[in-house]
Amino acid sequence: MKILNAQFFCSIVEVSQRKLGNIPEIGFIGRSNVGKSSLINCLLLRKIARTSSTPGATRTINLYLVDYEFRAKRRSLVFSDFPGFGYTACPAYVYEKWERMVDSYVSQNSFIKRIVWVFDIRRDFDELDYVTFEWLNSKGLNFSLVVTKVDKVSKNEIKGRRDYFLKVTGNRPIFFVSAKNRVGRKELLTHIFETVSSS
Repeated sequence: MKILNAQFFCSIVEVSQRKLGNIPEIGFIGRSNVGKSSLINCLLLRKIARTSSTPGATRTINLYLVDYEFRAKRRSLVFSDFPGFGYTACPAYVYEKWERMVDSYVSQNSFIKRIVWVFDIRRDFDELDYVTFEWLNSKGLNFSLVVTKVDKVSKNEIKGRRDYFLKVTGNRPIFFVSAKNRVGRKELLTHIFETVSSS
């Protein structure tokens, strides 16, 4: 398993701008400032996704073209980094525009094989998270929960958090990852490659 090449492809706001043919896609969603871009950089071992300490920095859907080798076969896939949600300082009309953009893109894009929902290990689900959960289900999207920043808590806490997240998501695939020290990177990357390889 190896990342052969990865590059930023383009920023878009609608599916008609996706000029990548039938290459399978993995979408990354999550709260503002949860570490989606850091996770992408960790997976690709390259600093190509822009990171920011300012919530709401990503305002378009950013596409990354990834070439990789998995089980002796060379393939390509797309990582799509969606705008973060739940940023309260963002004007309501701007946030609603982002919501419509993401919903439209996902609804019209048959190449999305799985959504990676990035979640801070220190947070519990709130009303907005349950709305997101229902939205994913209503779209019929396969998703995996990726719990980040595991380096911020103890190993005993991780076990308790695993039980919690399994309960609230109905036993969906869950991965615990630290972009800082790359814990869980290999397991998540294998899961992603298996998803697109079997599609």
